[in-house]
Amino acid sequence: MDETTTGPLDEEVCRSIHDRLTGDDRFETVTFEPTSDRIRTVVATYDRSLFPDDVQSAQLDVRWYVGGDFSIHYSERWADGSPWECRWDRHPKAVGRAHFHPPPDAGSAAATDFPRDYRDVWSIVTAYVSERIETLWAET
Repeated sequence: MDETTTGPLDEEVCRSIHDRLTGDDRFETVTFEPTSDRIRTVVATYDRSLFPDDVQSAQLDVRWYVGGDFSIHYSERWADGSPWECRWDRHPKAVGRAHFHPPPDAGSAAATDFPRDYRDVWSIVTAYVSERIETLWAET
């Protein structure tokens, strides 16, 4: 997904997301450094203590565009080197503008509906990740 199909990055929304996550103790680091030569992404790395030892890292990569298109990618890296990931998107795609790429590999997208406001979408994502973390601990 790039800005030619989605419009320009909504830096105001991305900064708001960055600021919101910076104050959230679930995250070790949160960065957002927009430059003109690359797609800008809010990157939020989860605190490792939230996860069982087998999960080496977990992060959210967030892009929000003017007009409401977005991509929110959740990824885990495991001790054995394997990834576990999923993605919430709104952008032009044959399956439908709003879609979800399910775990464990964020593969084929399934059409879905998302709220228009980024804060409401964010609530969906954080609830999903919280449930994922609870499941990981329950399986340990």
